[in-house]
Amino acid sequence: MRSLPCAALAVLMLSGCATAPHKTVAGLDRRDPEYRSRDCRLVRREATQFDENRNGRMIVAVAANAVVPFAGTAAGAAMAKVNEDKKRDLNQRVRGACISDPLARRR
Repeated sequence: MRSLPCAALAVLMLSGCATAPHKTVAGLDRRDPEYRSRDCRLVRREATQFDENRNGRMIVAVAANAVVPFAGTAAGAAMAKVNEDKKRDLNQRVRGACISDPLARRR
């Protein structure tokens, strides 16, 4: 019984908190000169087409838990980690292509 809270804590620790790419695009300054650049348009299009695949992760987690307890939780957490890394990379590319000084907020 004690393993259930430990597993839940592990899942929470592994889950990231990267912003959804479409929210990053929505927060961009449209008056920035870089916003109208070709690179920015391409990255914005990619961000709007980004799929978080929440249903796929849920199906894998439930199906694997039915076969082997907690295996689905681990598989879902691994898929979430990969997805968070993709979101973080895409958000970084959006900021790099669409903001004149992408490091201004981080200084």
